[in-house]
Amino acid sequence: MTLKETKVGLGGSIFFLVVGAICVFAVTPSAKKDVTWIDLTALGWIFILAGVVGIVLTSWYAKRKKRLDKEVNDNYQAARIARRQAIKRADAARASQPPRQQNSSDDAAAADGS
Repeated sequence: MTLKETKVGLGGSIFFLVVGAICVFAVTPSAKKDVTWIDLTALGWIFILAGVVGIVLTSWYAKRKKRLDKEVNDNYQAARIARRQAIKRADAARASQPPRQQNSSDDAAAADGS
């Protein structure tokens, strides 16, 4: 989950919380009587519940993503260190070996220009 996705998840969840709180606490009983086809109090509590669940899930996913990113980064760093150490060992092994001598056939081929 990227930072943008986290912001959208938190923003949407807070929006649901606010709309739910308005439906439950701010709408007057006389206005609730005008809307007869739906119970605004029940709808408000559903929105509040959806907002709380959204905040919890967004936080959980963000923490999980952060932990996974850290593991991937740690594995990458360990691989880089191992690769550097292998290169250093190979360079040290090459440096400790005596220089290779050419065969006489190689000298003849070099002298002929072929």
